Amino acid sequence: MKLKLLGLSLLAMVLLACTSDLFLMKRDDTLNGYGSAIRWGIFEKALEFQNPAHRKRLDEAWLKSVHISSYDTVYLKEDPNSKVVEQTVNIHYYLERDGIDKSITDRQVWRFDDDKNKWMLETDLPAFR
Repeated sequence: MKLKLLGLSLLAMVLLACTSDLFLMKRDDTLNGYGSAIRWGIFEKALEFQNPAHRKRLDEAWLKSVHISSYDTVYLKEDPNSKVVEQTVNIHYYLERDGIDKSITDRQVWRFDDDKNKWMLETDLPAFR
């Protein structure tokens, strides 16, 4: 009986660890997917990561002149109890229309939506000005 109880306890711990790993993998996939969309200038795709309650129309004409040269994560803070992640990235870009290299520090807040079972961006997309 003790051996059976020990086996069940061990199985529960393994399943819990796998669930945690899958949760972190989903977070990393989301952050990487969003970063790739920004990096490649696919802003419509980046907008899909944002919580619909926070979405704003994109200035597509302006964004056509924005060319991203780098997207580098400099800070990641997570609170697993509240399912919130704060990420800070440095984005270097070139404004073709003005012929200027610029950079921006983008502070992002991500929250896991249990109903939709996915991470969602709670903050605005970067303001390339």
